[in-house]
Amino acid sequence: MSTNQQTDIAAFDGHRDSVNANDLRIRQVEPGAAMRWLREGWAAVGRAPGVSLFYGGLCAAVGFGVVLMSQAMPGLTVKFIIALLLLGPFLAAGLHVNARQHHAGEATGIWRSFALDGQRRSSLALFGLLLIFVVATWMMATVVLFAIKVTALAPTSAGYVTALGGGADPLMTLFLLVSGALLAGGVFVSSVIAVPLIVDRDAGPVAAAHASWRAVAANPRPMLAWAGVVVGLMLLGALSAFLAMALIFPLLGYGSWYAYRELIEA
Repeated sequence: MSTNQQTDIAAFDGHRDSVNANDLRIRQVEPGAAMRWLREGWAAVGRAPGVSLFYGGLCAAVGFGVVLMSQAMPGLTVKFIIALLLLGPFLAAGLHVNARQHHAGEATGIWRSFALDGQRRSSLALFGLLLIFVVATWMMATVVLFAIKVTALAPTSAGYVTALGGGADPLMTLFLLVSGALLAGGVFVSSVIAVPLIVDRDAGPVAAAHASWRAVAANPRPMLAWAGVVVGLMLLGALSAFLAMALIFPLLGYGSWYAYRELIEA
């Protein structure tokens, strides 16, 4: 067995010890790498349509449910949709498992992806809780700011309800969009390869986020292009009442896996 083959097997060993982010070597890729990751993601969807549609269907169902439940308060609908999109990297863990197993020549399937997720449950849970905490803090901050502004001018129960719903105030809407965009940027930089790294090498959540930051810093142009692809397709999915997310979600999930494979040396 060659040295390269031994390295590849070690990289896909399910019992590999947790890695140190500082020990990971970051590759530099060309600016057009984002489109290649998208093509490879699409090919992965075709190889495993059942697993892909399962996870994509879950994402679409959750998104559509959010839209239905929050119709009474359109402002909350926007917040919940943004929150769901921000949690996308964590929700795609099962897709990364499927891609990992295929690359290692192992049998794939929905239950098999759950099995490896279980082995990584501590690191994945901690990373997911971190994302949830950040998103929840942002949502509470927007509600408090809306409430302060509305009740200061019209301290009535109707004013408070307007604040919870997001209101139609242009300044508040601008704050929601700008703060959401900044938060999305931070989440993207921290998680773009973090979850694949946790799934593949059982990295800790802090080490994985650190490696993700290093990868983005070393490849600003291709990662900016990939961010544009992710945002564009996620918005398209949201505008379709999340129905298109059944295909878009696995496409982006697999694309992120291939981004990780190119950016981090085995």
